[in-house]
Amino acid sequence: MIEKKFLKAVEDFYLIQPKDKILIAFSGGPDSVVLSFLLKKFQAYFKIEKISLAHLNHSLREESDKDEEFCKDFGQKYDIPIFTKKVDVKSVAKKEKKSIEEAGREERYKFFKEIMEKENFNKLATAHHLSDLVETLFLWFIQGNKKGLKGFKPNEENIIRPLYYIKKEELLEYCHKNDLPHVIDKSNFDKRYLRNKVRLDLIPIAKEINHSLEESLLRLSFFQSLDEDFLEIYSKDILKSLQEKDYIDLNYLNTIHEAVKYRVITNWIYEKTGIYPSYQNILNILKLLKMGGTKALHLQENLQLIKEYDKLYLNYTQKVEKSYKEYKLKIGQTIFIKEQGISLTAFKPTEKDLEEMKKSKCIECFDIDTDEFTVRFRKEGDRFLPFGMKREKKLKDVFIDLKIPKNMRNSIPLLVFGDKILWIVGYKRSAYYPVTENSQNLICFKVKEEQNCN
Repeated sequence: MIEKKFLKAVEDFYLIQPKDKILIAFSGGPDSVVLSFLLKKFQAYFKIEKISLAHLNHSLREESDKDEEFCKDFGQKYDIPIFTKKVDVKSVAKKEKKSIEEAGREERYKFFKEIMEKENFNKLATAHHLSDLVETLFLWFIQGNKKGLKGFKPNEENIIRPLYYIKKEELLEYCHKNDLPHVIDKSNFDKRYLRNKVRLDLIPIAKEINHSLEESLLRLSFFQSLDEDFLEIYSKDILKSLQEKDYIDLNYLNTIHEAVKYRVITNWIYEKTGIYPSYQNILNILKLLKMGGTKALHLQENLQLIKEYDKLYLNYTQKVEKSYKEYKLKIGQTIFIKEQGISLTAFKPTEKDLEEMKKSKCIECFDIDTDEFTVRFRKEGDRFLPFGMKREKKLKDVFIDLKIPKNMRNSIPLLVFGDKILWIVGYKRSAYYPVTENSQNLICFKVKEEQNCN
């Protein structure tokens, strides 16, 4: 039965091709022993060019050195070449501030990769089996990891898992029937490790409820992978159309289903910053998209996701404090406003200037009898009189109407005379002191290097 399941997995998922060179991740436990035995037995049938074992001694247990010797003896007995290496995983974990499990896994796969590149292997076979898949699904479910609910696949890049259809008890039975020697890792029974607690306590209870638990979760994993793979590919295709911009157009994004929408945003954030948003961040992002106006969400201490009306963009925050600085400006003078990196000039206009004023936001003119003005930044209680209105409105509301992001508002210069704001520089002039055919005291202001002037 085991051999049939092994052959079926290889054929169903095209795991082995003629002339493959396969390196086996070998621990000496029953799983990797059965995998190695089966690959050796069917080597000629699959026309595999070469097979070798790779064993990493983690130096975590008293038996680690004995296990390494067992692995070498096994390779010699079954005529399979073996590569071994000894690493103090506990020291690596401490140095790199990682868990022992994480450090051990990284060291193993680093070792496997080194051998594959040096010895020209094209595939790595691991002994992950159906019971491992069930444990993995349980672990991810308990920890609330949506992505992990699809489990692992029978093949991912150059990694193959030919035991994908086989349960743990079947592997142990096969070892017994074929008198296959193997070692037992006692740490697999230590319930301080979450995976062991899941295997020894939770799964037996679940199997009392569903006797076909492994088969049920195998189907769940298969369909979950299908759905997840499609949504990821579809989301990344959509993202490609947004790559030329530094923002996401929400008019376009809001036409897409939320299942795709959050994936597009998640992948976009990762491509721009190397950061994957947490699940809580994703929930907050979906909520943010339904809000009006300008809103910001902190993804990390110095990284914001900003929704500015119909745009979504990222901003590494550099808080702009309110500036209480004021600049004095007289006719014929030019001042440099460092907060915006612009210059502002006051002058008496020519006919040409008046024509240019009609086409550009960079020039504004007023009919006003004075020769000195103030340029400052917003203050509490500021009000502004737009054209067509008889009463002033809050400057904050004008900023909102102009779709100026919150994080920019403290640095927008205001041209002021007395207690009246004449011009939100580069954005909008007020209704005060309008220019008419009978104007006698025209004074104009021209701004340079202002990105909003067009």
